[in-house]
Amino acid sequence: MTQPWLTFALIFAVLWFCWGFRITHRALRGRQGLRLLGVRGVRTQGEVVHGPRREGTTVRPAQIRYRANPNDQTYRRAPLNADREELWVGYEVIVRYDPADPRRMVVVRTQASFSPYTYLVCGVGLCLFGVGLGVWAVI
Repeated sequence: MTQPWLTFALIFAVLWFCWGFRITHRALRGRQGLRLLGVRGVRTQGEVVHGPRREGTTVRPAQIRYRANPNDQTYRRAPLNADREELWVGYEVIVRYDPADPRRMVVVRTQASFSPYTYLVCGVGLCLFGVGLGVWAVI
């Protein structure tokens, strides 16, 4: 090939697109937690007090302590999406709980992640950048 930059540009375009696709997939997976709740929910802060642990053949999910505003009561529950998040003891988390039943809640984000909407915007942006770079290289 007489233009080696074209090969490099196409390789980088494919890499940017794949990376964007992976981030978009992770964002959509994070948004599934909000669908498990079934309602928009009320946003509050919490803290992971017990990490996931194995007791014999049973695996116990992580527990999160959070305060629900309607009755100003502190709850200590496992989130509905405990299997989708990496929860370590001491992590500060953002949770959404059902105002009708404050015991039902999901983790929206941890201190090691961004919100699913931020991931979605970044992932789609990287996919579009990869496509644009590929089109520019071919033209």
